[in-house]
Amino acid sequence: MDVCGKRAFELIERLGYERVSGTDAELKTAEAIKAEVDALGVECVLEEFEVENGIITEATLTVLEPYVKEYNVTGYIRSASTPDEGLTLDFAYVESGHPLHLQNAKGNAVLINGRVSYKNYEKLQKAGVAAIIGFSGSIFDTEEDSDIDIRKLREVLSDNFGDNVLVNLRIKDAMEMVQRGVTKVNIKVKGERIKSVSHNVCATITGTERPDEIISFGAHYDSVYFSTGVYDNMSGSAVIMEALRYFAEHPPRRTLKFNWFGSEEQGLLGSKAYVKAHEEELEKHVLMINVDMAGPILGYEHAYVMGSDTFKPYAEGMMKELGKPVHFDNNIYSSDSIPFADNGVPAINFVREGAHGAAFIHDRRDNLVNGFMSADALAITADIVLEFAKRVANAAVFPIERKISDSIREKVDEYLFKKKD
Repeated sequence: MDVCGKRAFELIERLGYERVSGTDAELKTAEAIKAEVDALGVECVLEEFEVENGIITEATLTVLEPYVKEYNVTGYIRSASTPDEGLTLDFAYVESGHPLHLQNAKGNAVLINGRVSYKNYEKLQKAGVAAIIGFSGSIFDTEEDSDIDIRKLREVLSDNFGDNVLVNLRIKDAMEMVQRGVTKVNIKVKGERIKSVSHNVCATITGTERPDEIISFGAHYDSVYFSTGVYDNMSGSAVIMEALRYFAEHPPRRTLKFNWFGSEEQGLLGSKAYVKAHEEELEKHVLMINVDMAGPILGYEHAYVMGSDTFKPYAEGMMKELGKPVHFDNNIYSSDSIPFADNGVPAINFVREGAHGAAFIHDRRDNLVNGFMSADALAITADIVLEFAKRVANAAVFPIERKISDSIREKVDEYLFKKKD
């Protein structure tokens, strides 16, 4: 085995802290990854890009009728602000946004199930609601062992459908409000929109024989609020670092680009910025290899293939030949491979899926203290990624067609909200 799970796990241990888009902690991590690459003698740069961000200074939700109670909430980053006294509004639970629930929702504060999705935000805005309340977590959460997710009104929503006031609360509190028949609330949000700077860490190993054929490796290194992001996705960052270590010592026939993307959790912003900045070069990219989550002790190896109809059989056959148990799907994966596929670059996403209840993402449970990850499990994915990469990077003729099938293209367009229902 040409990878070292222990060394990769040590990198996760060093960088396992909250690393939210546009923060000093995210920059600190980018610089630490670059230092790791520099120590290997590989060309590496930080590429900065701008992020639409925000600061929330106050967020409250107070029930006024038929009882009085203030609930803890978080304001959506980039939410519209209310007047100083807040907005006093009639309240309605619109479940998942069925048209029958929305026909009398104009001017109300509405509670909608879970996260405010693109389609639901469009429906709520067209219905003319005055404020939106989402919820998160599990009904088993307590205040002591959970956090209220800090979410963001993404630009694609506000640019297309306008602004609104949005807050998020615990699912148990949402359930209590509905059960007790809330009819009137006051919502207050204070904040401002700002522009932040995020970074991609970009390293290059030039090919010895076919330098104009480029294979990209990708993994995001940012996390969400309240999470150390060791599984999602410092694990993937450590895996591609292991691949870089190997190829730094064994130069490949083709050029390899290793990219650690910032701000993935805010809507793939790092990879979107990368393909835009490298637009002219993309025609030379023949494949993108993405790793997003590895290391759970209980789990299984999964690869999501985005390319022509011949890509999956080729990759699946290779893994069988090598004796690597990997489950394959012709499907998109919500990570940094999407912008590459959108630009016609075939991609494969490697992930070690956690068994049910044996891995955690997007909350405080994604940490090393919980003990659901190990160096040995991390090495499984790292070995698979490297063996696949060695074959394609050194193939006599590149074996993967540079094509995106119509079915994958349709899914990419839908994911990026290009396809309108």
